[in-house]
Amino acid sequence: MRKKLLSLLALPAFVAASALLGAGTANAYSGPHYWMYTDDDNPGGKVEFWSDGDIFKVCDVQADGASVHVVLYDIYTYKGYDISAAGNGNCTTRRASDGAQYDLPERGRDRGCIRVDIRLWKDGHTVWESPDQAAWWNDNDTKDDC
Repeated sequence: MRKKLLSLLALPAFVAASALLGAGTANAYSGPHYWMYTDDDNPGGKVEFWSDGDIFKVCDVQADGASVHVVLYDIYTYKGYDISAAGNGNCTTRRASDGAQYDLPERGRDRGCIRVDIRLWKDGHTVWESPDQAAWWNDNDTKDDC
């Protein structure tokens, strides 16, 4: 009986600890967080950006047969790259630590304004009304459009 009582008393502590540990792993990225969806009537794509680490995550969020394509670059230096994801629920992530190509200029004089263009792509063409665009500062401390 005593063993059973101890097990019952330990259960709430175990559940609480599991919830706390699980909550911390949901999103390990830090710093300002930007996001944008494709502009179609039922958005099929999403892009997220965390400036701390220059992390871009592109996700296909709809089973519509289209892939998501993002072009991003610094408007002053033109340094940037393309990133795509295909298949409902699939994401592609790139970060500065993946190599020099993905390490974007930080906010400063004449650098660090990242232009982001998102669109759906199907059968070799842009899906009509899906493109959207934004310009975000690559600043690890402040979230601001540029």
